[in-house]
Amino acid sequence: MDTNVAADKDCVYFAAIAHSKIATRRKAKELSMKKKTVFSILILIGASLAAIHFSIPRAGATGDNTFTFDVALDANTYMQNNIDPNESGMNFTRGDTFILGGTIYPGGTLPSGTASNDPNAPGGIGKITCRGTYIVGTNDVANGATLWTNTTELYLLPDDNMELIADGRTPNVMGATVQRAVLGGTGRFRGATGEVHELELGTNATGFCNLRITFHLKSVD
Repeated sequence: MDTNVAADKDCVYFAAIAHSKIATRRKAKELSMKKKTVFSILILIGASLAAIHFSIPRAGATGDNTFTFDVALDANTYMQNNIDPNESGMNFTRGDTFILGGTIYPGGTLPSGTASNDPNAPGGIGKITCRGTYIVGTNDVANGATLWTNTTELYLLPDDNMELIADGRTPNVMGATVQRAVLGGTGRFRGATGEVHELELGTNATGFCNLRITFHLKSVD
């Protein structure tokens, strides 16, 4: 066989091998890049889901965890137990007790002033139950009292598997604010301590309060 022909055949053969190897490497690189892209997308999706899931901080985390809810209290859930059986209407006396419910919304949802929002409107992230005692009477309110009750508030987010409990006086006049104590919680809020800043925004369609509730949870570690 002519040596030049043989050499040409060898060149073609090795060129084919080289081309095949290059193509294989290119495909492997492309596949690797696709895998990295998919992996990056999965990481972003996971991070987004984690951000949503942990948007409410865990009690006991390092530092001060601050977050805000809005609350619409529903007058239709209000029940009052009077120490004076002859008391009538919406009058109350120091020592009367009550229970009341409402819906928790993301902070910044509810309007200020005399509003027409329905406390059962969609968009809620939990429920609140309030049980309390009047610390003033109707006459005191007529004379300017702005803090009417001592109330324990149970924030179900959305149920007793993740709950916060706060206690103290409550604002009952538009624009009034008060600091309240965090007593504890369940689930992610087990062992929670701190305080609550409670602002009365105004009233809703039922005539009862819209509130803005800001929690400041301290580390328990």
